[in-house]
Amino acid sequence: MINIELDIRSKKWLAEKNIEEFIRETCKDLILLTEIKKILTGNSAQNIELELSVILVSDAQIKKINQQFRQKNKATNVLSFPSLDENMIRKVGLKKAVSGLPYLLLGDIIIAYETLKKESLAQKKSFHDHLTHLILHSILHLIGYDHEEEEMANTMESLEIKILKKLGIKNPYQQF
Repeated sequence: MINIELDIRSKKWLAEKNIEEFIRETCKDLILLTEIKKILTGNSAQNIELELSVILVSDAQIKKINQQFRQKNKATNVLSFPSLDENMIRKVGLKKAVSGLPYLLLGDIIIAYETLKKESLAQKKSFHDHLTHLILHSILHLIGYDHEEEEMANTMESLEIKILKKLGIKNPYQQF
């Protein structure tokens, strides 16, 4: 079972029709397109419950969070806060890191409306396609992927492109 907890903290998000349903369904679809699917559908998976928290905020709200947790005094499009031990995942792999857990809390994804909207317009992408990419990018962070080193960045980017292609979304890193 996949549970998506959604918290809308900025009314600006309500300008997007059916945003709650879109985010919940997109999160579930994306989770099942990552290696998490193997954990949820494996032999011992019947009792695993997965939860992901998505918080929809304004630029002003994400700026405060970015300052508090990353010491960066600016708005950003998305922040990810994993519940899992990233070092453990990198050391033994995701499946072993969560082995035996009946409840899997992936973590929190926080997305800023205005930045997302500006980026999608500037990059000539649909709002929903860009949002889908940011959610996927965040889910990958929550399960141990990173882009601090070039090799891992290439791996993460390739995986994003592959998964988004399955959803009919163009390569988000390609310049148009």
